Amino acid sequence: MTSLADSLIGTWRLERWEIVYEDGRPPECPLGADAEGFLIYTADGHVSATLARRSRPRLADDDGAKARAYQAYFGYAGRYEVRDGAVVHHIAIAPDPALTGATTLRNAVLDGDRLTLSGPDFAAGSPRSHRILWRRAAG
Repeated sequence: MTSLADSLIGTWRLERWEIVYEDGRPPECPLGADAEGFLIYTADGHVSATLARRSRPRLADDDGAKARAYQAYFGYAGRYEVRDGAVVHHIAIAPDPALTGATTLRNAVLDGDRLTLSGPDFAAGSPRSHRILWRRAAG
């Protein structure tokens, strides 16, 4: 039987990123329901996540356009480890400096070529969590 750590290795394509609220309101997709992205796990323990709003306009040379582009993108890279059915991401670099040095724990469920990662928000004590659905990228 293949271990979770071995099964994660490779490239995953984003299917859906949802923020789920404890109060029962409907989940929201922070980058839109049709967001795109990749999650890459390497055999030597590195992880890279890149997610973006699908319909991002080309940048104009003004601060407002740059701010909108920043809000339409999310990503980070660092190291990962697998423990007790979960994957832990140790973020080494991110566009948002507040995430650098952060650690995230995501419960991992593999179902064929689909991977669901879920867990608490980055802000401690937040009343919301994340559910991110990925599909193994085709060669």
